[in-house]
Amino acid sequence: MEFVGEELLTFHFIFSFLLIFPPFINLFYLIAPTSHTKKLKILAFVAPAYYTILAASLLSGLVIWAMLGFGRLAWAWLMLGVWLYVLIFEIIRHKKQKQIKIEPDKQIREAFFGWVKRKNGLDLILFCLLFLSIL
Repeated sequence: MEFVGEELLTFHFIFSFLLIFPPFINLFYLIAPTSHTKKLKILAFVAPAYYTILAASLLSGLVIWAMLGFGRLAWAWLMLGVWLYVLIFEIIRHKKQKQIKIEPDKQIREAFFGWVKRKNGLDLILFCLLFLSIL
């Protein structure tokens, strides 16, 4: 049984590490001097991968937490809180992005991209801090 737990922990560690890449890719393309349309396409392209990795990390984390008997582990609650924050604000970003596609005002689009930069920057910082604190 120990082998299964170690194997699951390895998978969770891999999925947690992969969570660093979608916000990094988004930030890279948001900072690059490209058109608004290209930025929106990149955000739309990266979003499914972000959701998939979020789901995989949640599933692997919940399985490990269940194997530990759902104890009151502070780390588990902290990871779940960060995961929930990221999911909620990623859904908000997705809804705002749909509205921005048809928005003709350049300043409103720039404000949206500024908000997305801050959101992805915070996501990246939170994931890096969680990942480094586990090591």
